[in-house]
Amino acid sequence: MSNAEKYNFSDFTTQHFGEIIKKLKQDYEFSFYHDFNREKKFVLWRHDVDFSLHRALRCAQIEHEEGVKATYFIHLHSEYYNLFDKIAFDIIKQIISLGHDIGVHFDTHFYDIKTEAEIINNLRSEKNILEELFKTLIRSFSFHNTNPFVMSCQNWEYAGLINAYAEYFQKEVKYCSDSNGYWRFERMMDVAEANHPRLHLLTHCEWWTEEVMSPWQKIQKAIDGRADFNKKSYVELLKVNDKLNIDWN
Repeated sequence: MSNAEKYNFSDFTTQHFGEIIKKLKQDYEFSFYHDFNREKKFVLWRHDVDFSLHRALRCAQIEHEEGVKATYFIHLHSEYYNLFDKIAFDIIKQIISLGHDIGVHFDTHFYDIKTEAEIINNLRSEKNILEELFKTLIRSFSFHNTNPFVMSCQNWEYAGLINAYAEYFQKEVKYCSDSNGYWRFERMMDVAEANHPRLHLLTHCEWWTEEVMSPWQKIQKAIDGRADFNKKSYVELLKVNDKLNIDWN
C-alpha cells in the first residue's frame, strides 16, 4: 500500500473540506466557544493556524460560502507568518469580516511555562495584543503543541478566555483532528457521519489544498512560497526606488 492510500492523501483537498461541512450542516449547529448550546447537536469547528494564513483565508471563504462559522486560533510566535506585516494583518481582517472568530493559539513552550499562574499572565498579554491589533473581542484560546502539563490544565477559563482543552471538551465532546496532515485515529468524514451528540473538530488549514499532495509537499510549498514572495518584494522595492540589485555576476 502506498503512503497516499495509507494516509488518505485524497481526503485533504478543499473539495473534501467542503463536503465535510455540507455533511455536518445536515445534523449540527456550527457554534463558537462562547455561544454553543449544550442541549443541541453542535459542532465546534476550529482551526489552529500554524503555517499558512493564505490557506486559512481559503478555508474561511469556503465556510462563508456554506454559511457556517469557525474559530481561527492565531499564533503570535509562529515562525511561518508575522501578524504585524501588512499581508498577514489584512488576511486576518478578512477572516474576521467573513463572520469568523479569532482566538489565541497559545504556545507555553515560548515562555517555558511550568505553572497555571504563568499561563494566565502570558495569555492575558497575548489576548490584549490581538484585541488591540484587530479591534475585535477575543474570547477563547487553544494550546499549541500540547504536552501532559497543558493537557492537565482543564479549567473552563484562563485569563478570561474559554479553554479549548477544558475538561468538558475533553470528556463530553467527540474530538477529531488532522494534526500533521493525517488521521491518527479516525477520518473526519466518518466522525461527521457517526451521529455523535456533540463534536469538536480541529483542522489545520495548511493541510487542505486544491490538489492532492503529501503533507511534506504542503509544508515545503508554504515555506517556499513565503521565501519567493519575500525575494520578489525585495526586487520590486529596488525597482521602485531605482536602485541596483548587485550579485556576483
